[in-house]
Amino acid sequence: MFFGLPQQHASVKESLMKSRRLLILICAAAATSVLADGPADNVADKVRRVPPPGITISEASRAELTTGAAELGQEIDALRSALKSKPALLELLPDVQIYHKAVSWALRYDEFFKSNEVQVARTLLKQGMERAQLLRDGKAPWISATGLVARGYISRIDGSVQPYGLVVPASYQPGTFHQ
Repeated sequence: MFFGLPQQHASVKESLMKSRRLLILICAAAATSVLADGPADNVADKVRRVPPPGITISEASRAELTTGAAELGQEIDALRSALKSKPALLELLPDVQIYHKAVSWALRYDEFFKSNEVQVARTLLKQGMERAQLLRDGKAPWISATGLVARGYISRIDGSVQPYGLVVPASYQPGTFHQ
């Protein structure tokens, strides 16, 4: 018996429920295909850009940031060579590379969305150069910093530099046991 129904009614009820589920799946599939852009979205000139292009920054700002990103890139390359014999420090190079990537990709993909982001990019380049100099000097104070700490790693999937952030409590003391 199906919920107190005789066997013949139970099979009808089950059949109706299966039909209802099938109808819901068909409707969901149809709705998905209606919402998709279809083959037109696969034409390179017609693909919607995500995110949309940002604001236009001045040529002077673009040139300044491009030069700064190139200088940070050269410093990263030099550090890679200089730190070959110091694997513990070389392992921290992505913590510098994230700053280069942030600015160079914002320039490459026109991802400045507010006018103050040009100044943010300048700050990022400055922070990247500061971290590079600290690494060159054998120091990495950000690994024991508290608060919001920007870090980076090399993806095992594609070898790209990926940023991540940690919020480290003020009570953190490196080298001590925490529960």
